[in-house]
Amino acid sequence: MSLPAPLWRITSYLSKPMPNNDAKYDSLHQLTTYAQHLNSIDTADPFATPKYELMSGALIWSDETNSDTPVYVIWALRQLFAYRTRLMIDDAEPDNAFWDQCVTLFPNWIGFLPTRRKPTPELLAEYRRGDV
Repeated sequence: MSLPAPLWRITSYLSKPMPNNDAKYDSLHQLTTYAQHLNSIDTADPFATPKYELMSGALIWSDETNSDTPVYVIWALRQLFAYRTRLMIDDAEPDNAFWDQCVTLFPNWIGFLPTRRKPTPELLAEYRRGDV
């Protein structure tokens, strides 16, 4: 009996060993490597919506990455998403070496827009809906 095609693909993927390259799990390495890519994501989509992202416990906007953004870079961005959301909740200004280094590496990335870390009733409500 053969497996249905989608299940076969999952089984095939899971049976392949993960590459032994720890650099892909190093957030700063990924963000440094793809800084030019992130810096090019510099125009906010007026229809972008914030959503609560469970893995980071943070709000992310739909336009902060694109189809060319590697998954390891998205994983690396979770630290920034979480910190930015903490800034919003605390209504604070950035004071973090990792954040500052990333701002230096890709200053035009739309994820650094000040409006994305200011606590508005809408953003706080979206955060509370996800943070259950």
